[in-house]
Amino acid sequence: MVPGVPASGDIDACWLRVARVTVARQARSVDDGTSRADVDYIWPNNLTQTARPPQLVYLDLNHWISLAKVAAGHPGGGKYLEASQECFRASERGAAIFPLSETIYFEVSKIRAHRQRRDLREVMERLSGFQVVASRTVIATLEVEALLDMIVGPSPTPVTRASYLDWGVARAFGMVGGFQVRDQSGVDVSAEARAAHPKGPEAFDALLQQAEIDLNRRSLEGPASGEEAELRNSGWNPQAAFEVAEKRAQQEVEQVARFDSDERWRRGRIRDVISAREVIIEINDPLSEGLARRNAALEQAFPTPLDMRRAIDAMPSTDVAITLKTAYHQDANHRWTPNDIHDIDALAATLPYCDVVATDKAVATHVTRTGLADRLNSHIVSDLSGLADRLTLR
Repeated sequence: MVPGVPASGDIDACWLRVARVTVARQARSVDDGTSRADVDYIWPNNLTQTARPPQLVYLDLNHWISLAKVAAGHPGGGKYLEASQECFRASERGAAIFPLSETIYFEVSKIRAHRQRRDLREVMERLSGFQVVASRTVIATLEVEALLDMIVGPSPTPVTRASYLDWGVARAFGMVGGFQVRDQSGVDVSAEARAAHPKGPEAFDALLQQAEIDLNRRSLEGPASGEEAELRNSGWNPQAAFEVAEKRAQQEVEQVARFDSDERWRRGRIRDVISAREVIIEINDPLSEGLARRNAALEQAFPTPLDMRRAIDAMPSTDVAITLKTAYHQDANHRWTPNDIHDIDALAATLPYCDVVATDKAVATHVTRTGLADRLNSHIVSDLSGLADRLTLR
């Protein structure tokens, strides 16, 4: 744990102390504490980017549902036909890639109707090819490392390089490596099994590749009727991710109550409060581990709260999360839900690194109004017709 920064579980007890110290020591700064610091972004060198073109186009779940309606011949899909055709044309000519994210897998798992999930899986497989973007956790870790490399110096044990665009559900959740064959004691014997396969190593590779494809399909499609009990007995638990999101949303609900107790917070340095909470809740682990690898203390890297604030605002994905949470908390009537958490996670992972992000109207309004899209040079759309117009220009 970083000296001076509480563990994430202590956020309820310590947030006010952290925020008050920040506010008191920054009271004479020229900004009003509601806006991002005027700093350049620090981009992670260890996050491999995809060459452009093609452009990366991220679709929120509601837009995937629209495309699935077209593909399935649903009566409500007619108005999305032209946009659907433009998406597939852009993909076929190599002008655009439509990756999935861990948030998409989370949200699809909430859908109870197996037929709807099957329709979604089919259109997602056709258009995305199961290509995925890196998880927010992986991105945040690499952004923290890039920040510390610049401020403290390179780590003697750098974290593993990652690709922003990858393939498969495992990589969407930040896992590395592929399928393995293990013996009864859990030892990886894939190499031995590959060499001993009666039809040769290529046949073994084909089997593993098919197994991964089946895993991707099953992760989206879920169990058919009568299969759920068996899968649950094997450890399948689609609710686990939502329990985490519920907890994180509840933390924001509790923060609303704190702001409600004194409205001066919403009119004052609200972004400072949200920034302090983001450090404690979301990036404490990679920050503490990164400092430990460099044998540095928090006070060395960030001598003043203003230094910390400028550093946090220099990390693209963290800026997205803080900016959106600040915007939501400025509205005393906003009612936090787990979907808000999923939306923010998805945007934090995609808005800085994708060329086009298609989300719902309310979220797109926040992204535009706060200036996120402009400073990240990302195009935000809230309907498929706007996306089709963008694709036909490329």
